[in-house]
Amino acid sequence: MEAQEYYTMAKSIIRNRIDLSEWVIHFVHDRMSEDNPQDLQSIAEMEGYDGDLRMPDYYDDNGCPHNILTEYEENEYVIDDNAPAFDVLLKILHDGYIHSGWSLRNFTPTIFGPRSAVCFTEMPLHALVEYAKFRGDYSGYVGNYGIAFRRRELFAAGARPVIYGISKKIGETNKQYHSRMFDPERTELPKHELYRYVFTDIQKDGKSIDWTHEREWRWALPNDTLHVPGIPFFLSKEYADFFSEIVLIVGTDEEQNEVLSHLKNLFDSGSTNSGINYDTNKIAAAKVLSLESLAKQNNIEEKTIRIDDLNLKQLPILPHISVSQETEIKVREAIAQANKIKVEAVADYLKTHPEFDEQKGEWGWATVCTNTQSEVTQAMQNLGVCHTYADGVYRISLNGFHTSNLDLLSIGAEEAARYLEKTLGQQFYYIQELD
Repeated sequence: MEAQEYYTMAKSIIRNRIDLSEWVIHFVHDRMSEDNPQDLQSIAEMEGYDGDLRMPDYYDDNGCPHNILTEYEENEYVIDDNAPAFDVLLKILHDGYIHSGWSLRNFTPTIFGPRSAVCFTEMPLHALVEYAKFRGDYSGYVGNYGIAFRRRELFAAGARPVIYGISKKIGETNKQYHSRMFDPERTELPKHELYRYVFTDIQKDGKSIDWTHEREWRWALPNDTLHVPGIPFFLSKEYADFFSEIVLIVGTDEEQNEVLSHLKNLFDSGSTNSGINYDTNKIAAAKVLSLESLAKQNNIEEKTIRIDDLNLKQLPILPHISVSQETEIKVREAIAQANKIKVEAVADYLKTHPEFDEQKGEWGWATVCTNTQSEVTQAMQNLGVCHTYADGVYRISLNGFHTSNLDLLSIGAEEAARYLEKTLGQQFYYIQELD
């Protein structure tokens, strides 16, 4: 047997072990205040630092901290400071990248070196689910939510297994208020790979520090070369093209349906509101795995199941909504009539209220909207009269009375929304925006 043939066969046997997987998973956990602590301001002030008080994404060669995006761009999709893991997952999907961080514990970074990192686990699915139950209850840092990538593609993107290699305290030279750097004379690992170090102290007797069972991988942010502060997976190829397959893991069937609806909205928008473009093909191809559905299957063994063992083609992807010719005609006619109603409602109001002063009051926009993903909404998109900004809201473009007075515009939008709801059989409403 040739050496290469032997190697290929041996590799196949090893990778089929139930404790190994070709997939690596990023845990999504509840957001915790210490992940981005606001009280770092007092520390910063003591250090004489008066710049951006967010956790820096990376430090340059001079030790200066940098954030790649503005606070608005990072928080365009808003969630609470203590948002549950499912809400965090929805934000990650909206952003299109997994934000790198410093894995703070008691406000101290556990990531060494000048670059923040994203953490993954190589544990197979069955072990992850059991571990999530245990550690999730214990610390809150692990839950039944995750994003899985193929191991070889994650490696090609720059991720590496961690090094469980520090077994005693060694000197730290950097005194900046976030980063942790080792004395170069006391470690042989290059500075750009310090992020891989994990402190490990396995004691014969007494309390050990041992995280080797997590089989952790880390991906370190390559400064600002990707133009986002994390590893892109849903963004257009101008950012990166790392992954061909993505599996999103949620706990329940209800959450699975909500994620699919969320993906449809991202697909329809094509970009974030701040102009970061999505790769809609990757969004359309992402699979969503419900652990609830998995548990109901009779042909799987929960204690040995891996992502590798699933028929990925059977996992749900975002829905494709077809529009019949009849619906398209109905929607086109309804939009034309809504335009007339919107104008007439304002004209009628001015006729019956001659004392109204159009030059007074607030100015802005009143837009007819729907949150329903349906054949009707899809028809509006096909006709070019409906758009969304990746926020779950589909805005309808209607002609209106020539004015910028918000009160008048709202009168017209309210009547148009009422007509569309009655005619097309789904909810419509209007929102106000100040100029």
